[in-house]
Amino acid sequence: MQAQQRGTLAFGGAVLNQDGVLAGEMAQMSQPQALGTARSMALGGAFTSLGADLASMSINPAGLGMYRRNEIALTPMMTFQSSETPGTMSYAKNGKNRFSMANFGAALNAYEGTGTLTSFTVGIGLNRIADFNSRYSYKTDTPYAGGSVWAPTIADIFGQQLGQAGIFPNGNDELGYNVNPYYWPAVLGYNGFMISRHFYTDPETQEEKPTYVPDCIGSNASILHYMDVVNSGSINEFTISAGANLNNIVYIGATIGIQSVHKATGVYYGEDYRYDHGQAINSAGEELETQLDYADLYQKSVLDGSGVNFKLGVTVRPIESLRIGVAFHTPTYYSLERSYYGDITTQMYNNATEKTEINQDGTPYQDDMGSNSWCFTSPARLLFGISYTFGNFGLITVDYERDWYNGIRVKNTPDGFEPYPEEYKAEFKQAFQGTNTIRAGVEFKPLPTIALRVGAGYTDSMFKNREHYYDSPLTYETRYITAGVGFNLSRYVTLDLAYQNVTDKQTKYRLFYSIENATGDFFTTTGLFDTKSKRHNVAMSLIFRF
Repeated sequence: MQAQQRGTLAFGGAVLNQDGVLAGEMAQMSQPQALGTARSMALGGAFTSLGADLASMSINPAGLGMYRRNEIALTPMMTFQSSETPGTMSYAKNGKNRFSMANFGAALNAYEGTGTLTSFTVGIGLNRIADFNSRYSYKTDTPYAGGSVWAPTIADIFGQQLGQAGIFPNGNDELGYNVNPYYWPAVLGYNGFMISRHFYTDPETQEEKPTYVPDCIGSNASILHYMDVVNSGSINEFTISAGANLNNIVYIGATIGIQSVHKATGVYYGEDYRYDHGQAINSAGEELETQLDYADLYQKSVLDGSGVNFKLGVTVRPIESLRIGVAFHTPTYYSLERSYYGDITTQMYNNATEKTEINQDGTPYQDDMGSNSWCFTSPARLLFGISYTFGNFGLITVDYERDWYNGIRVKNTPDGFEPYPEEYKAEFKQAFQGTNTIRAGVEFKPLPTIALRVGAGYTDSMFKNREHYYDSPLTYETRYITAGVGFNLSRYVTLDLAYQNVTDKQTKYRLFYSIENATGDFFTTTGLFDTKSKRHNVAMSLIFRF
């Protein structure tokens, strides 16, 4: 295995850095999804210039001004998520199904008159802004290539991290968790016998100095890597809205959005060690007395909290059939608490006694709460929309949206966590950019009681150069197509159905790596992996008007 103490290295990868919220995760959480009522979903989310729909409260609240009656609606949804990582072998599940409530709310037509203020409507609702439920897993083999070309193991990373930080066990060879949680996985690796403390003679000073060596993993090991990542949770927005109709020409509206955030991530990473060329040996060619058969590392992090934002919108109808809408969403201010935990299980085999031994250890819980919570603001959003209706036969609608991801700002991080807020600011300004989203939808009514709908949407990359982000799969491009049908069951009841097919393109990533800060050269690393994700959303809205 590789030398464990070497200069100034930076570390990362999908297995590491689970103890904090990095810039990519903040940006990922800020990406809105085109969820809402079944009608808005079927039209591709292109609803900035449309209205008289509960989805307007989270898109353009001016649409509330188009109500002339009261409405209560309920939209349950099923999500079928699937993942694929080409070039790997199947392992556990690659997908996750979830039942949820996409939208629920009521609009109350509080006033109607004959003056300039034609009508005034208030609304309350609950809208799903983002769904985090997903799963991907795979296994991949790194055969021993012979000679001094060793297969990469995360044990190398653990030794490099602890050695570089000067973290070593006490005189009884005990290493506890009274260190920065950033190092907890490496401490788990030590307590699971993936690495051990050794001493070497410094050639310059002739002093005995400590280092780490993965002395229970043979230098001739072939390594089978396992990865299983399970995400769950969502962002739901409780909206309090008001919309006004001025002479049936101008519609204005405003929304206070209060968001509830829950995101849980479980990361399992395992290594199996096998020796296809005989007995396990160290770098000197000596047979190992004790060897690891496998190592299983599990980490779980949970984010819980809330956010608040404001939305303002206006829609103008210059002629009967044409509507032009504009909406602005302020950045959402998030305050999030976070917990983190990890554990390890390893199996050792004694070549002399031919006995196996199971070793297990777990970390305490890291809780980022109160003054140590995570606070940041999401991008501001500006939406433009135009739609044209063809009498009672149908309509066409198009939206454009601009989101400024380079404007994300971190307001607070836990004490002692790096990077600091000003470093996050520099990263967002230098590495991120605004995104452009195009949405479109068409509705056709072959009969007065039936509406057929199709739509599509596209969002481009928030990264200036996505190849610089290889720590985890982050969505850089989203495409979706939609379809739906609506039935007027009576004068007072409507049933809408919608289907969304969403494809997310994600950044390629490494399981783990160490990189030389001075040169940018990788020292220890796995290859790049490319995980693709797809979601199928099926929604149904039951609407009551009175």
